[in-house]
Parts: sequence; structure tokens; C-alpha cells
Amino acid sequence: MPEGVARSSVAKPSLADHVVGALSRSIAEGRLAPGARLPTGQQLAEQYGVSLAVIREAISSLRAEGLVETRQGAGAFVAAPSSNQPFRIQPLLQAGPDAARKIFELRMGAEISAAGLAAARATRGQLAELKRAHQAMEAAVAAGGNGVEEDLDFHRGIAEAANNELFVKFVTFLGHHIRDSVLASRPEGSQWEAAEVLSEHAAILAAIRAGDVAAAQAAAAAHMGNCLARCAVK
Repeated sequence: MPEGVARSSVAKPSLADHVVGALSRSIAEGRLAPGARLPTGQQLAEQYGVSLAVIREAISSLRAEGLVETRQGAGAFVAAPSSNQPFRIQPLLQAGPDAARKIFELRMGAEISAAGLAAARATRGQLAELKRAHQAMEAAVAAGGNGVEEDLDFHRGIAEAANNELFVKFVTFLGHHIRDSVLASRPEGSQWEAAEVLSEHAAILAAIRAGDVAAAQAAAAAHMGNCLARCAVK
């Protein structure tokens, strides 16, 4: 996956996104306990300086995610915790540097595991796709681009080559959340950084093609460590 940890969503967060993030954090941190009634729509609109339409959109999103429930004529209430609630990363993306580090560490483990599995399981076709993805990034950088989309494609290719669909889903999920922060950390023309990434990708690719599990994991770990240093995520 390209350098960087998501500090923002793929698109610029809307006003409703900000309200969802704030209320989600209040629920996660216990400031709004299960069963607690949320302030009225008007009160929330005044608290966050937004319109009632924005509040309605935010409440609808929270309800869809299982965080709140609405009762006819009574308002919105914090839902009881459920093990069936979907994994959500959006509130963390707005929670500052420490959250970014945690997300990066999660990504790091997945990348290392996927690279090792790819070395053990990749088919000839998948190896060819990985090589093409690497060459596509080389071409993009040579043309003066930042290679971000091609970078994402390379890491999706590793996930595919791991032959475990959960890695593909997870890498794609994270890719949606990190693209903007990657673009910010690697502007057009940032050739030196892109060249470093290409060199690290080449090492991962070589190890996977050789079927060397330990070397693939080591190359992926080195790449992730260098990503961390380049993006100054402490």
C-alpha cells in the first residue's frame, strides 16, 4: 500500500461526516452511554453549527451503522453494543496522530502477512499481474506523476496473490481511506520519494517471484517501516 496513513477520508468530509465522527467518538468513549437519549435535532444543530438537514443526515448514517436507534415521537437513542456492528474506521481518521499510528500498525501487519502468503501461493498469472503493476508505476513516475493509483494497484495485486479474499477486501477497504493522505504526502513531481517506493516494491516483487516467504515478509516489513519514517507518523 502506498505510504501514509489516512488522516482524512477519500473525499473531503461533509458537514454530516463531521457530526457523525463527533457523535461516534462520544459513543465509543462512553460520554453517550447505551440507552442515552441524544439531544434534539435543534440542539445538535446549534451545538455543531449546522442545519437540521445535516443533523438528519448524520442521524440516518448512525442508525444505518447500528450506533443509534430512533423511536417514533421520542427521538434518537444510543443503541446497545452489538458484536454484529460493522468495523468502522471513519471516527479514527478524525481523531489525530495517535489514531493514524494505530491504523498504520494494522495495515503493516496485513501487508507483511499478505506478502508472505503471496510468495507461497501466487500463480503464474498473478505474478505476471504484479510485474505489470510494478511496471505501470515505473511508467507513471517516469512521466512525472506520483504513481499513487499504480501503487495502490500493486498492493491490491499482492493481496490477490495471497489467494485469501479477506486480504483483498481489507486492502481495498483501507485503500479507500488512505488515498487522499497519500496524495498529500506524495505530490506530483515528488520523484525521490516515488523512486524509493519503487525500489522497495522491486524487492518485495523479487522475493514473491522467488517463492521466498521469509524474504517477502522482510521486504514488506522494511517497506512499511520506511513508509512510517517518510510520513513521519510517530
